[in-house]
Amino acid sequence: MFAEAHADGFDATWRKKSASHLRKLRGSPNIMLHEEADDLPLMKSPGPVLMILAAYLLFVLKVGPTFMRKREAYKLKMTLLLYNAVQVVLSVYLMMKYGYFMYRMGLIPKACYIEREDMRGEILLGIWWYFAAKITELLDTVFFVFRKKYNQISFLHLYHHTVMAIGTWAMLKYFPSHLLFFIGFLNSFIHVLMYTYYGLSSFGERFANYLTWKKYMTTLQMIQFVMIVFQYMLSVRASECPPSRGITIFVASNTTFILLLFLNFYKQSYTRKGAGKSISNGSLANGLNCVQSVLDERKVK
Repeated sequence: MFAEAHADGFDATWRKKSASHLRKLRGSPNIMLHEEADDLPLMKSPGPVLMILAAYLLFVLKVGPTFMRKREAYKLKMTLLLYNAVQVVLSVYLMMKYGYFMYRMGLIPKACYIEREDMRGEILLGIWWYFAAKITELLDTVFFVFRKKYNQISFLHLYHHTVMAIGTWAMLKYFPSHLLFFIGFLNSFIHVLMYTYYGLSSFGERFANYLTWKKYMTTLQMIQFVMIVFQYMLSVRASECPPSRGITIFVASNTTFILLLFLNFYKQSYTRKGAGKSISNGSLANGLNCVQSVLDERKVK
């Protein structure tokens, strides 16, 4: 309740500032900037978000493993419980927010809502909340490092977290569209389930017998990506102000690529043929484990 009240207060305060009009970059008709978006945190220039992602990758790939080489893995039970609870609350809030948008606009929006003065600020802020959620989710990987769960830090994991953060920022800054809310709604629903699972698993063996649905979460994630591609393509065709062909291709191809990565993960983790196999030698997870092994060997010497 507090999180939702705080979010609503932030929404109302920011909307009062969003009175400027649409402007376009000269010579770039497909790039549309809204001055309202620049008033939002981290949106003035790409510098801050690029610095966050650079620090994130540096910590995950170098600084973190080096820091942990002489230390036992941290359990972080209460920290993880609180973190996952916050993520569940945030995901429920976003799911309700985007569900309300879809109720007002329809599942396949036709009207150009982003160009309406009375809705533009609300749409931009809705996209920003999704971007903010992607930034907070970078902590997933940070906690993996502190717990020495290097097998969890795969190429899929890092690619998904990094591209979603910078991709959402770029969409809001240069190509904002009300067509993104179905993606936000579906992804937030998946995250409610995912962070609930992670939160319960932080209790250890106490809830182990009830956590048998991890396989089905991966299946739901793959179904989500298929639904996103189909809904987005239908929305682009129906919309009175569709995004450029380049943006459409990027969203569809990136979602398809992530789907293929999840499908590969599913085969390796849950099928008989893949269950007995380790992740390929070129995987990031094995690379981190090898680095840790070398560091441990140096420690012994």
